[in-house]
Amino acid sequence: MPVFKSEEKLSPEYVPARLVHREGELTFLRTLFSSLRTGAAYHVRAVIVGSVGTGKTSLAKLFGRTLESEGFGERTRVIYTHLNCRINRSLFSVLRRIADHLGVATPRRGYSDQEVLENIMETLRRRDAHLVLCLDEADVLISEEGSDPIYFLTRAGEDIGEGGRISLILVLRDPDYVERLDPQTKSGLGGSTIHLKEYSREQLFDILKYRASEGFFEGAVDDEILDFIAEIGAERGDARYTIDILWRSGKFAEAEGAPRINPEHVRKAVASVYPTIRRENLSYLSRDETFVLLACAKSLTAGRTHVASSEVYDMYRILCEERNIISKGYTTFWENLQQLQDLGFIRITVKSEGMKGRKSLISLPSIPVNLLIEELMKGLKP
Repeated sequence: MPVFKSEEKLSPEYVPARLVHREGELTFLRTLFSSLRTGAAYHVRAVIVGSVGTGKTSLAKLFGRTLESEGFGERTRVIYTHLNCRINRSLFSVLRRIADHLGVATPRRGYSDQEVLENIMETLRRRDAHLVLCLDEADVLISEEGSDPIYFLTRAGEDIGEGGRISLILVLRDPDYVERLDPQTKSGLGGSTIHLKEYSREQLFDILKYRASEGFFEGAVDDEILDFIAEIGAERGDARYTIDILWRSGKFAEAEGAPRINPEHVRKAVASVYPTIRRENLSYLSRDETFVLLACAKSLTAGRTHVASSEVYDMYRILCEERNIISKGYTTFWENLQQLQDLGFIRITVKSEGMKGRKSLISLPSIPVNLLIEELMKGLKP
């Protein structure tokens, strides 16, 4: 049974019409570039900084799409060009790609950077166009060629009186790369930097909710599953990783012919991205840690995302009784749970219940329950 309505809307390349929890940054970019509306010869510089999966590329691309559709001024046409510096690692490669985008014929050899730029500037002047150039992953270009490419682009056209034809957006993972630039280049960039923080669990849930509504049929993903995935992704604050888990979960559900995603599909999805279960890791566990982990897994077999530690303790005592082993007290059991969390097998979440106090919930975010039970049982065989 199909669960996907528009699977492509969960792909890394897809840029949605709305960037959940990046609306403020998009508004700031629009305000920053609003000075171009005067139609005067003026350029804008901006730097977007953030770790992997914080929405840097999507923010820049959505802004560029908005620019091209709205334009600035009655006459000036805005052309947005988005280049990835992991692919275009030199200034000449960047200039050639800009020329290609503008339809400017440029020989691959024999032209200097300045000559290619002059052809670009002449094309922009003839079309009365303004180029907004975004250099994504500019860290790579700076690592390869230092400050020179950035300085060259911030000063583009000044010597021929066309300095207002090109605006520049740099997208960086590491803010330290700005500090590596020489003083003149940093001065040319100005002080307009947008820092994108890693997403919180609540923000990731909102993002997943929106993307699920675009990509899945109604009823294929419920809020409990979305919250489970958001909890997993919150350790990284990485929306790209979290959306990938959602997509992979859908693929596992689809492969089984399931009408909706369940917790086991999510665990399989996480394990398929970063396999976390290795027999040698399980072999290092003490006998008591093994029984506690098995109790966690067996308590979660009924399609549950979380289980109370008290329920796991009851299951642990049953498992020990079945094998004529004396179970440990709750304090030792809790110490074993914490050790299993430190080793990355489980996650412990403390939930406040108001007047009732707090409840400790156990989850297995990255290991398929049935696979874990199978591997643990192999180790327990006499």
